Amino acid sequence: MEDREDAKPEANRGNQYLQELLSAASPEILENGVQAGLKVLQSLKGPLEAAAPLNTTQATQWLKSINELETSARPTRTIVGVVGNTGAGKSSVISAVLDEERLLPTNCMRACTASPTEISFNYSENPDELYRADVEFITSDEWIKELQGLYTDLLDGNGEVSRECTNQDSEAGIAYAKIKAVYPKKTKEMISQSNPMGLANEPAVRKVLGSTKNLKATTAASIYRQLQTYVDSKEKNTDKSMEYWPLIKVVRIYTKASALSTGACLVDLPGVQDSNAARAAVAAKYMKECTGLWIVAPITRAVDDKTAKSLLGDTFRRQLKYDGSYSAVTFICSKTDDISVTEAAESLEIEDEIHDSWTRVQELEENNRNIRSQISDLRAERDNCDDRIDEVEQEWEKWDALASKISDGETVYAPSDKPTKKRKRSTKPSGSRKRHSGDLFIDDDDDDDDFLDDVESISDSSDKENSQPDENRQPLTQEDIDNKLDALRTQKKEIRQTKREIDQTMAGLRKDIEANKTEMAALNHEVKSVCIKGRNEYSRKAIKHDFAMGIKELDQETAAEADEANFDPEVDVRDYDAVAESLPVFCVSSRAFQKLSGRLQKDNFNAAGFAHADDTEVPQLQAHAKKLTEAGRAANCRRFLNDLGSLLNSMTMWATDDGTRSNFSDAEKRAEEQRIRGLLVKIEQDLDKAVDETFTAIGDALAENVYEKFDLFIPKAIEAALPTATHWGAHKSEGGMLWATYKATCRRNGVFSGASGPRDCNAELFDPISVNLVSGWERVFQRRFPSILDKFAISAKLVLETFHRQATQRTNERGGNYQGVMMLNQQLQTHNQSLSEVPNLLIQVVRELQRDANRSFTPVILEKMIPAYEACVEERGPGSFARMKEAMLSHVTRARSSMFRDATNAVRTQLSEMCRQMKRELEDRVSNLHARLSQDYLSVLVGADARAIAQMPRAERLLRSEMAPLLARADAVFAPLIGHEVPMAIRERHGEGENDDDDAFGDEGERVDIRNSGHRFVDLTCY
Repeated sequence: MEDREDAKPEANRGNQYLQELLSAASPEILENGVQAGLKVLQSLKGPLEAAAPLNTTQATQWLKSINELETSARPTRTIVGVVGNTGAGKSSVISAVLDEERLLPTNCMRACTASPTEISFNYSENPDELYRADVEFITSDEWIKELQGLYTDLLDGNGEVSRECTNQDSEAGIAYAKIKAVYPKKTKEMISQSNPMGLANEPAVRKVLGSTKNLKATTAASIYRQLQTYVDSKEKNTDKSMEYWPLIKVVRIYTKASALSTGACLVDLPGVQDSNAARAAVAAKYMKECTGLWIVAPITRAVDDKTAKSLLGDTFRRQLKYDGSYSAVTFICSKTDDISVTEAAESLEIEDEIHDSWTRVQELEENNRNIRSQISDLRAERDNCDDRIDEVEQEWEKWDALASKISDGETVYAPSDKPTKKRKRSTKPSGSRKRHSGDLFIDDDDDDDDFLDDVESISDSSDKENSQPDENRQPLTQEDIDNKLDALRTQKKEIRQTKREIDQTMAGLRKDIEANKTEMAALNHEVKSVCIKGRNEYSRKAIKHDFAMGIKELDQETAAEADEANFDPEVDVRDYDAVAESLPVFCVSSRAFQKLSGRLQKDNFNAAGFAHADDTEVPQLQAHAKKLTEAGRAANCRRFLNDLGSLLNSMTMWATDDGTRSNFSDAEKRAEEQRIRGLLVKIEQDLDKAVDETFTAIGDALAENVYEKFDLFIPKAIEAALPTATHWGAHKSEGGMLWATYKATCRRNGVFSGASGPRDCNAELFDPISVNLVSGWERVFQRRFPSILDKFAISAKLVLETFHRQATQRTNERGGNYQGVMMLNQQLQTHNQSLSEVPNLLIQVVRELQRDANRSFTPVILEKMIPAYEACVEERGPGSFARMKEAMLSHVTRARSSMFRDATNAVRTQLSEMCRQMKRELEDRVSNLHARLSQDYLSVLVGADARAIAQMPRAERLLRSEMAPLLARADAVFAPLIGHEVPMAIRERHGEGENDDDDAFGDEGERVDIRNSGHRFVDLTCY
């Protein structure tokens, strides 16, 4: 009895903590809640799995519901495509976002189109796999198909390798480079005599095709080197080894970068018009699946080239509109460190802002020039001191020699006053030397003095002088010589003192120069920072504006085409200011970020203008990458937790139904049951009606915005088909294709990206429909569908609330059964939340299906054009180009009447199937809701009578009694996640201080195990 009393407050609490958790804003908290919820479900499975072999319990039904709910907990992946032209700095930006100096593999071949590279988080806990990579190769069939196209480009009309193969930019040159890379030992003659099937079946190649190479490493440098083995091409393949880059389909890299830790997956997309069909298909698939799209362009060209407005071409821009991906675009201006301060200050009109700093820099430069001039003058004075010291020393040597002679008793005379020849000063530093003269020592430690003159030569000179006639000369005394030597010594000391003073002055001036340089560096940094930030803000505003104007132009073009008579350019289709403001723009310097992060040690790069990493905007881009996943993660978690709450409520109502909940008599129960069943029939009808009305509205929206446009613009496409096909064969100056490009395009079924740029003939034929259809397509899928589905959710919730109010009316009037009604009230909240999620769930289904559909027009056109392409490829010899163009025009003339209708009919069929799939999805949800309502409301409001309880199988009764306390305590596991303590009653039953690392969960030292709460699993197999 005591246990029952203690259990009541827990049961009355319901899913209080779980409901509070649902309102949490942080995806991290919600994800912790999902993990806790999965452990709850795993714990509840114990008794149910024990009873599952029996057919006398509802264990199997509940296990099915639990398994379905566990499946829905799988995390979603956010794919972010990164696109940009060659030289835009995509790889550098991605490496900076990943906090790696270099990770993405690169290929130095201009002829090579890089394979798509996917970078996602590495969840491996193996310390030997801090970095992982998978290199997936194309299949044998895919390589044979590409080789067929390469052979067409490579061989001339005589079946020999074209002389153009030496031109790397030509189609023949590209084809030769790819074939030669994989088959380096084959000569031109061997290649011309081979065939695609034979080449693909060579053992070394066959072993690679269709395989995936798995790599692992502990450092980024190591995984990079391993990847380069497969991805890079060798400029001088001296060892004739096989290269793999033409055979790669996709590269997947797994790293523990913080920016990817929340589920973002960056994909470096080289383009969807790769000559390799397999790679092009992979790139197109990623584009279709992208949740976000990063467009990278150098800041020096982003504004001038109107990149945000053109969005890499009209076709690309139109595809974004079809997909509804404009809101997913992020624009990245790269290389912000590449700036001319003078040009930036002038163009941004910020000369006044930097005037004081710039003036001070010029003053400091002038000051340094003056100081250098002073140092130069002082250096001349110092050299003069050295010369004077030389003269004194030469004079000293002469008098020193005389002192030696007079001490030997010779008569000596004063030397002549003729100037002596200056001695050369050695360029080598000389150390301190002491010379002895009688009792005198002369210490000279000046590095600039030279003592290489021979003392004996000076003595000889003195001898010569003393041998001269001495009639008019007075002999010298010892005192005369000593006085002279003292005078010379004093003179030398004075000169050396002057020299030391000059050196000290020069040292001080050099310090002044360094101080000025330091101040100039700081001022230059400040000026450059102002210019960089000024250009960043200017570019940001300009790109946002250009982006919005690009959408506006597309809207106006479509509106004018659709109804030229009523087109009003003054009326905006949408709020373009809001469109501009919604575009995230980041102006980044990857090199400055890497330098400030302690990388790029070997690069002589000056990060002036960037005081902190935040100034590079790379950290903001990293945070943006993490934030991109938040909405999807939070929505997925809330959906799971809401469904979990609904399931726990239903299981609680089932487990606690012991026949004592209702205060009706048996007769009243039967009457109440009949009434509830009548209400259940009505809500089923009302919900079915809401579903039917929803899909009638969806059908009308498709007819008005899509199907009617088909009928309206098919005649225009038929009319334009022949001029379009004629234009392909026009002169190059008029936008036509040369013979080689024409044939290469036909060989690839109308889709080719060569030296003259990308071309899709099938899309060009369909353009008259595609251009005019895009606005209606966007309107129906981006605005009408969400509106219609929101209306369904509102109607369904109104129907549900009406049912709940009518169903609980009598119980509320009679009083009692408070706990049961409270659980139904809580269940109503979870059902309403589930209905609110229905539009988002269906929109996700629609998004994927409609993206498939809008890409299905041109494949039908391609299929209808294959006979023309094949006929053109078969043409050989003189006049072949003229015959190719004639065959093309002849086929287009015959096929144009049917191929556009076939293309639109194929898409119409896909859209009809999409609607049927949506309807099945919605009907399944309505059916599951009705089944849950039937079980919950009959169980709570009617309950089982005494006879039913008595007739209930004992295994079922034991199972319910086993599950009830577990369910009552399930909500407690969510308490620590939202800052609450686990209720005392739960802790007492769990046993304070007991821990079970396998079963306990929670955080902050509080562990709750709903399986270890004083109850045991009952062996039900004997019942």
